[in-house]
Amino acid sequence: MQISEACKNRFELLLKELARSYKLYIDDRDAYFTEMKKDNLILTCIDAPSDLRDKINKKRQSQTPCFYQLYRTGLSSKITLELANLLHKNNLSYCFPNEFIDLVEDITYEYVNTDLNCFIDYIIQNEDHGKIQFDVLKKIGRRRLNSLKKEFTVSVFQFPLMIFNLNGELQLSKHIRLVPTGLSDLTDEEFSRFAKTRTFDSNYYLEICLQTKCSNNLALHLAEKARDSIYNVLRLLATRLSPRAIPLLASSEKHPHLFDFYKHGKDLNSMNKAITYKFPSLHFDSKDFWKVFHEERALDKNLIDIALQIPELLLLPNISNPRVVERLERSMLWYGDAVTESNFYLQVQKLVSSLEALVNFNEGDVTETFKRRVTHLNINHTGLNEEIREKANQLYDARSKIIHGSSTDERLNFCIIDFCSETLLRAIFYFSLFGFEKTGFNNKLPEFLDELPKQAVLRCD
Repeated sequence: MQISEACKNRFELLLKELARSYKLYIDDRDAYFTEMKKDNLILTCIDAPSDLRDKINKKRQSQTPCFYQLYRTGLSSKITLELANLLHKNNLSYCFPNEFIDLVEDITYEYVNTDLNCFIDYIIQNEDHGKIQFDVLKKIGRRRLNSLKKEFTVSVFQFPLMIFNLNGELQLSKHIRLVPTGLSDLTDEEFSRFAKTRTFDSNYYLEICLQTKCSNNLALHLAEKARDSIYNVLRLLATRLSPRAIPLLASSEKHPHLFDFYKHGKDLNSMNKAITYKFPSLHFDSKDFWKVFHEERALDKNLIDIALQIPELLLLPNISNPRVVERLERSMLWYGDAVTESNFYLQVQKLVSSLEALVNFNEGDVTETFKRRVTHLNINHTGLNEEIREKANQLYDARSKIIHGSSTDERLNFCIIDFCSETLLRAIFYFSLFGFEKTGFNNKLPEFLDELPKQAVLRCD
């Protein structure tokens, strides 16, 4: 276990604060709880780790010296969180930094009960008299960190969803596939409850396998990122074919009620009812989507397999700098939400946000940069197209009017879904050439986008 100088300083501060709170609790319990109330603390006690509980209980019963409980404060909780982040950074572990909080408290508790004199010196004599044995602390930390890592496992997740017009199993990438739900699943109580709360039943699982051993919390987080990315890749590929070709309905999908009504009339004595039946229309062309999907995927170096690399890469824990693939993930989150958005103004905002995630890097003139790079992404064998630049300008201008409160009701004279889906798919192609896994790209990726017109070999249709 790596313990940096910063970690040593924090451990010393933590022990001093826990010693102060322990003395305060023993001397004036009311004063302690008054302080905790100001700090908005609910859980105040640090108890023995599960592996030490019996040992500490026996010591307590036999009146052998020990510290049965330690007492948190607002400051100790802050230092503990700082330590958790530092230890997580210094000891690269496949879990969230806040999962180290319990580890820090367990290490601290065991050290206090291992080196009683150090903690007693902090309590009784003077806070500067204690001397921490860092070799002992490191030994305890190494053993507990190894125990934590032994709990990490590989994982498999199955997320229910509705898939339209697909037959049989479909392998989407190396570790992700669509699997029809088995007959036995239909009788499960959970599945029955699921079906009762949704417009459509679930007929498929999205099965995701994580081959990296990591904590349960991180595994679920990575699987959900990959799941949402798969959904958005399929939405993107589908809407390029037709706005009504979306082949799936996710379990978390926002879906309008199928029946609605309102009452109207010239006065309350002559009211009429207007009844509306809303039929899902985003999936009407999904059969055509799967036909094109299979045909295009049979080609070498097809864009479908390139796009499906994104969710596959998101399954890999990334605890260093952001990768290019995370930019694309965020862009597709906005896009996937936009294509099912019924409110035009919100749809415009989400689509522009989707494109901004690809082309804006906090530089100079944001509007001009947006128009220029969106135009570059749509370059073809004939070169740049001024119509693309004008569409980018109209779209960005509409978004600006909406978010700044202008009362505008104009509609754009082109299909914004078509425009954004084409741009995003081209971005996926070009970003794959730049490198999905690259980090530290805030200078080089903008340069790459600005140089696209000069790179004739990169032009695609």
